[in-house]
Amino acid sequence: MDKKDFYARDRRACASLRDFSKNLLPLHRALINAARDDYNFGFGEEVTPNRLLQLIREDPFFAWLQPITSLIVDIDEMARVDFEPADYAAIVARVDRLFGATVDGAFAEKYVPLLQRDVEVAIAHAALRPSIAKLRG
Repeated sequence: MDKKDFYARDRRACASLRDFSKNLLPLHRALINAARDDYNFGFGEEVTPNRLLQLIREDPFFAWLQPITSLIVDIDEMARVDFEPADYAAIVARVDRLFGATVDGAFAEKYVPLLQRDVEVAIAHAALRPSIAKLRG
């Protein structure tokens, strides 16, 4: 492969990563809001924005969101630098473990019920689907 082919592929991959990340953010936000509402209901605590940030980082109730949070960070970092095809494939594999055929059971246990009951989560999930297909190429 010559240099021109590498950079053309790299640009397409970067565009796919950015598109996916852009569409993942509303889903992440909707999941945080839904989890916050569940926390409020379960613990009877009205959660302020600062408290929510602390809970997301430290409370086991929100730990299941960590794979999405770290995926967003990793994609944004990766889209800024040159990366190897193996790095891109690793991101796609992580996406599949969250939203694809090889879904992680612990994540799905929390995600699927929210997907089924929360309209904002369902809308954000539907908006993410084309980006997943584009990411897979």
